[in-house]
Amino acid sequence: MRRWLSGALGAAFLLAASLVAPLASAQEQIFPSINLDCLEAEIEFQFSSTTDSAVVHCTVENPTAYSEDVSIGYDTASIDSDGPSSITVEAGGEEDFEVILVADKSAEVGTYELVVSAQVTGAAGGIPVGFITNNETYSLDAIVPEFIDCGVSYSPGSLTVDAGEEASFSASYSCESNRDQSLKVELHLVSGGASQEGMWASGFNDISEGACEVQISNGNGMRNCQFLLTTPENLADEWVGCLVVIDERTVTAQSCQQEDSLTLTVNPKEASVTDVGFGQNGTLLEDLGISEDEEAYVIGGSAALVLLIVVVTVVLRRRG
Repeated sequence: MRRWLSGALGAAFLLAASLVAPLASAQEQIFPSINLDCLEAEIEFQFSSTTDSAVVHCTVENPTAYSEDVSIGYDTASIDSDGPSSITVEAGGEEDFEVILVADKSAEVGTYELVVSAQVTGAAGGIPVGFITNNETYSLDAIVPEFIDCGVSYSPGSLTVDAGEEASFSASYSCESNRDQSLKVELHLVSGGASQEGMWASGFNDISEGACEVQISNGNGMRNCQFLLTTPENLADEWVGCLVVIDERTVTAQSCQQEDSLTLTVNPKEASVTDVGFGQNGTLLEDLGISEDEEAYVIGGSAALVLLIVVVTVVLRRRG
């Protein structure tokens, strides 16, 4: 009896073991699951306009033996995102999808962690989902670089002065940026035929009072700057070029055609010749700078001199 009971228990144990082993191996195909992966580990925006976009390429894979409905989610902080909200993946298959990320130029400088997630929400055949399915995630870094764009307007629109005169003008300098900062605004001089700024010709000097700085805060800043420039006193020929106002990020200005510039023309200094003679409204003495009170003495002295010359001439002729 005991021998029979022991044999029965052994057989039952072997039967249970044979049933548990295949069940454990089959669990990988029974419970819903999904695999998520993306190509990009890092993206960086480049603001050539108001906004910039980037594409992230992702894939969901279904390792089970039945079709699955998958929910797709995006946690992208202050970066806007656009992509599918759900995907159906057939048994043993995979599906590709794209996530479009859009950053506005007002986004603060920094590195943002972006998360794409995928979770099974339904399976064919009524297989239960929910707490037994994991939420698969993929993280990547999105870099928002510094963005800054500045412009300038001048008043007056052009300048013409004579050699030796000072040239005065104002420049309204404005900037947009996603980082608070201060920029020093500087004056540059470019000759009309030059491809870029060179050494200033002798006589041109910036004598503006005080430095001009633009304070950028909360996305923008503007400053009206006053400039004063001396010009050469002796110019044989007309000088034509331009004045360029840019901030300290640029060391040398480019040509007048490439820059937002103000045209400057300096007329040559005319040779002055003293006009000695009778004018329409004056006499020879007035042209020589002799006052009316002095005219009588000059006229009298001149008459006496003429008389003396006549007398000497007559005497010499008689003696001869």
